Amino acid sequence: MNIISNCPLCEEHSLHVIENQMSQCLYCGYVTTDKFKGDFDTNEEYNQLPDEMKKMAKEENDQIWIPTVMTLPMGVINPVIVDGDMFWAFSPTEDIPENEQEQFPDGKGDFYKQRYNNSKTELFKKFHIALETLNDRYMEKNDAKETKIKLPKLKKINAT
Repeated sequence: MNIISNCPLCEEHSLHVIENQMSQCLYCGYVTTDKFKGDFDTNEEYNQLPDEMKKMAKEENDQIWIPTVMTLPMGVINPVIVDGDMFWAFSPTEDIPENEQEQFPDGKGDFYKQRYNNSKTELFKKFHIALETLNDRYMEKNDAKETKIKLPKLKKINAT
C-alpha cells in the first residue's frame, strides 16, 4: 500500500506512506517510521542518533522526523550542517579505476567498483530542488526522455 498525502512538516502533497511503517516526504526530505513514535525525551531510537542528526530532527504529530539519506545510482543525497544551517549535500558516484579497486574491499571477497566523490559535493538548501536538479541532469546526460522520473508540480493545498 502506498498513499500520497500532505506532509505535516512542510504541508506539501508529497508525503509517501509505504505499508504504514515509513513516511517519506519527497519535498522537504524528512522521513519517519514506527520506531520514531513519541518525543525526543522518551524515544529510544532518537536517543541513539548521532548528535548532529538530533540537531536536524523535528517532532510533529507524536512522531520524530529525521532528514533522509537517499542513495541513488548517480550518487547520494544526505543532510549536512554548514555554519549552523542545514543543507542537502549531493556527492556523485564515480568509477574506481581498476588498478585502485583492491584498496576498496567489499567484505564479500570482491572489491567495490564505484565510490562517492566527496570532492565534487554540491549543497542544496531544499531537498526537492536537489531531486529536481539531479533528475534534469540525468535526463540531459542520458537523453532518455522516456525514463524521466515524473516529479509532480507541488502546490500547497489549503483546507477551507
